[in-house]
Amino acid sequence: ELLKLKMRYEAEEPFFEEKGRITDQQEIGGNRSQSMYSAEGTLKGNIEVINKGDFVSISKGNKVTHAQGQGVIMTKDGTEKASYTFLAVGITEEGKPVFRGSAVYSTDSTGRLAFLNNILSFFQLEIDAAGNFLSIVRELK
Repeated sequence: ELLKLKMRYEAEEPFFEEKGRITDQQEIGGNRSQSMYSAEGTLKGNIEVINKGDFVSISKGNKVTHAQGQGVIMTKDGTEKASYTFLAVGITEEGKPVFRGSAVYSTDSTGRLAFLNNILSFFQLEIDAAGNFLSIVRELK
């Protein structure tokens, strides 16, 4: 008999909101490009952070893009940091790409960013034609 697994996932209220922009983008062959980004945001409503990273995106045609990347979130005072990796799928909706994906965080911090260690999150990111984006991140429980 097959083991039946019951899984229940709950997405919490957003713990991270940020605004940023694509700072550099290069074609790296065919339908692939590499991009760098920088953003400022707030964790848990009161922890101001800077987020920087890069990703490789692959255009699949039909208004679909896959992206894979990594980044580092640092408190504005530079005393704490956390790293993360992510996967996302972008679909062009009403003329602008909307990415939905997941990220996994890790940190050695024992302070304000300690809660990020080993969490899985889901995010939605909207980007405009100028490369400006808004991202909202929720933890998966």
